[in-house]
Amino acid sequence: MEREKYLFYPDHVATETVMGLFLLFLVTIFSIIFPPSVGEVTNPTVTPEHIKPEWYFYPMYFWIKITPKAVGVLVPVLVVIAFVFWPFIDAWFERIAPGKEIGTILGIIGAGIMILFFILLGAMV
Repeated sequence: MEREKYLFYPDHVATETVMGLFLLFLVTIFSIIFPPSVGEVTNPTVTPEHIKPEWYFYPMYFWIKITPKAVGVLVPVLVVIAFVFWPFIDAWFERIAPGKEIGTILGIIGAGIMILFFILLGAMV
């Protein structure tokens, strides 16, 4: 008694492809006939007044609102560049003023500015 062979390729792949395309066609037809609607229809040319960013974007949103656009974009980019190159900057500080801990002082000043910024942000929101 010999079993009939059923090969994965092309038999199984062809049937799965045909079924997948049929289901895709069916879902497409249903979405055209019964379009989904969630809430009111939006107008892409009008920005709503109640836009509010996620909580983790509040500081950046606040920063862009209180500064001119060029400063609001340039300063965060410079901060990211400073974080990336901080090991080199710290070594340079150590070379020009050995034992002065300039990096630590700048870190404390930066943390103080951030705390002040978050206090102002809390007062504004």
